[in-house]
Amino acid sequence: MNIKRLLLLSFTTYGLCALWAITGVQGTSDTPKTLPTPVTVTLGMLTPQQQQERIQELSTTTTTTTTIPTTTVAPVPVETKCQEWFPTAISVGWPNNPETLQKLGRLLWKETRCQNVSYTHPQFNGHDHGVAQINQIHRAYVEQLFSGPMKESMSDPTLNLRYAFILYSELEAQGRCGWQPWSLG
Repeated sequence: MNIKRLLLLSFTTYGLCALWAITGVQGTSDTPKTLPTPVTVTLGMLTPQQQQERIQELSTTTTTTTTIPTTTVAPVPVETKCQEWFPTAISVGWPNNPETLQKLGRLLWKETRCQNVSYTHPQFNGHDHGVAQINQIHRAYVEQLFSGPMKESMSDPTLNLRYAFILYSELEAQGRCGWQPWSLG
């Protein structure tokens, strides 16, 4: 680039900026708007006492109910798979919104064709449990949360969907995709 072009480009840019500064920024009689203060959520490790309280909270809220309460499910398209599991899912914490429920239906269809594949089911592969196919890598956490063997806890669809929601929500809270354990993206 030659010097003449560089100077011309520089002066043109300076002139446009000056023109914008003079004509583009006008005072208004409106009072300035204050932006809301962003909410900051800090995540940290739980103390042993908090862990025990969390375990107690999860185990008491998920094991006390043996019947599924009547739950009004957000309207989802008729072709959405596995809708029979939505009331149970909502009762254990899954959001009652169409987008999440459609993805949950896709997950349950992809993993088990809407069947509760427990350790007694003929298609049980020895690694993944229940309707949401919770993998054995979660064994220690599942057994700690539900105070029982994983194969029995994850064979209960209510506990299985509860743990699936815990996986989903913990990832979402970290700013990651909650569907990652199931490769739904």
